[in-house]
This record gives sequence, structure tokens and C-alpha cells, in this order.
Amino acid sequence: MRTRLWLTWERQRRNRTASAALGADLVEIEDLPTPAIRYPRSLLRTVSVLLRRRPRLLFAQNPSLVLATLAVRYGRLTGTPVVIDAHNSALEMAAQRNLAGRLARHVLRNASLTIVSNDALTSIVRGHGGRAAVLPDPLPELPGEPAVLPGAFNVLFICTWAEDEPYLEVLKAAEALGEDIRLYVTGRSKGRERALGRPLPKNVELTGFVSEAEFIALLRGADLIVDLTTREDCLVCGAYEAVAVTKPLLLSDTRALRSYFHSGTVFTDNSADDIARKILEARRRRDELQAGIIRLKQEIGDNWRVQQQALLHQLALLETEHQPLRSGT
Repeated sequence: MRTRLWLTWERQRRNRTASAALGADLVEIEDLPTPAIRYPRSLLRTVSVLLRRRPRLLFAQNPSLVLATLAVRYGRLTGTPVVIDAHNSALEMAAQRNLAGRLARHVLRNASLTIVSNDALTSIVRGHGGRAAVLPDPLPELPGEPAVLPGAFNVLFICTWAEDEPYLEVLKAAEALGEDIRLYVTGRSKGRERALGRPLPKNVELTGFVSEAEFIALLRGADLIVDLTTREDCLVCGAYEAVAVTKPLLLSDTRALRSYFHSGTVFTDNSADDIARKILEARRRRDELQAGIIRLKQEIGDNWRVQQQALLHQLALLETEHQPLRSGT
């Protein structure tokens, strides 16, 4: 019997949680060598999976744009409905006037449905001739014990050292905090911290890459979770993880984040001075923010289940409207 199939070329929590919530089998195709090797090998593995599984409904993450393009072409050739889970970077790419932009727009026009994380992004999909649905990240299950951290107030900055993350401002902010406030920064920095131009503050620890279990322990052991972005319509993954373990948040003051994570959270303009002020504010308001994040977890969970059911109904209609072609027809 054909099943729903979710393809991705990277390992990410949203793929695991969303695929399970939408009844799709997840296949993660992750090759680490150089792009010259990775893309051909990933394409071959993907085609092999499609020929073997012949799904009745195909999901694909974008990025990768190459994977998403392959998925919609497969859908056109076989009559299979294709649902693209589009991240912010994929939608931003559609505005470019180059080959990548043309492919991104082609994917939006030809997908049966494009899932985005919040309402503000639906206009981008529709503006390029696509059909949009909204499903924020489901709150993940993150079992584990908390790490024992030495600071009087421990702050975990969830960071991938990407261009949209004001990590240098966070490092500068740490200089204005007392040494009893310790800042842990996740992710492989690849030396980007050197752009600070001086030694890291003594209260900062770069964790580097950590395992899933170590990351969950840090989440559970911290007093405040920080996840920042300069993207206006991005719902950052770390915020969902913080809510899942009921930890207060410090987030960027954007429309999307303020609307969705409206309780148990303080917001910053991403400048070093304001980040420092808001960390100190979070410490003062610790009990109030803790109560707020517990309420928010319940609210997000209830609202998400309503959105999940609406999307499941849309997917069932897609499966009814599209009948994949049989072999040899």
C-alpha cells in the first residue's frame, strides 16, 4: 500500500515532528562530502527511494531547492500530489532574479500545496502563484535530565552562527553582565567569534557541536533561552524547544515572534545594550516569566492541534483529487 512520504536532505527537528504529525514516513538523505559529490549522490538516492516507494502523497523540504525541484517534477510526471515544506530562506530565494529564483518560483507554482510556518508567509506563496497552508513547528518531546550549570543565572543562546543571527551583539552583551550570569552559545562557530576583535568574556562558553542529549540537558538546565534573528517573519526553532521544556525566552522583537510567543517572553531590538538589559530583566522577572511560559505551552499546543486537523483535511482532499499514474500507463 502506498504511503505518505516525507523527504529531506538534512536532519532537522521540524522534519521529524511534522512528518509524524501528518502521517508521513520520513526519509532523511544526508550526505556530507563536497557539493560536487553530495548533489549527484543525493539525487540518485532520492530517485531510488521514489521508484521503490511510489508514495501516494509526497512531502519535500525546501531548502534544498534541488530536492524541491525534483519533487515537483516527479509529481508532474506521475500525477502524485506534492507538498513542499518551505522555510524562510526558500521563500526569500523566490524573489531573486537568477536561476535559483526561477527554480524557487517554479516550485511554488507547481507544488500542490506549500506549507509555511506562519500567516505572514502565505502572501509570498500566493504572490508567486502557489497554494499555501500554515503549520507552525509542533512542540517537540524532549525527555532528559537538566545539566548542572555553575552560574547563578544561566543563559543558553541557541545559535547556528548564521547571517541572520546577531551573535556578535550577544557576545558584546555578555561583557556588560556580571560573571555570575553565564552565557552558553551552541553551534560550530568556525572562528566567527574572532570578529569581536578581543577575547571572549570570561562568562561566555562556546559549546561547539553537542549531541541531542547534551543539547536537551543544556535546555533543561538553563534559566533563560535566547534565540535571535533579523528576519521579520521567522519563527525560530529554539523558541519551540524552550516552550517544550517550559523555559522563559528572550527573542527578537519582530511581528511574527511577538505575536506567537506572547507570554513568558521578553523581546529585544538585537543591539548589545538592549540584549544585556533584557537578560537582566528576565532574571528579575524569573517567576513571572516561568508562569507565563507554562500558560503559553498549553495555548500553543491547543492551537496547533486545530491547525494540524485543518491541514490533515486538506491533505486528504489532495489525495482524493490526484490519483498517481500506475506503472505502464
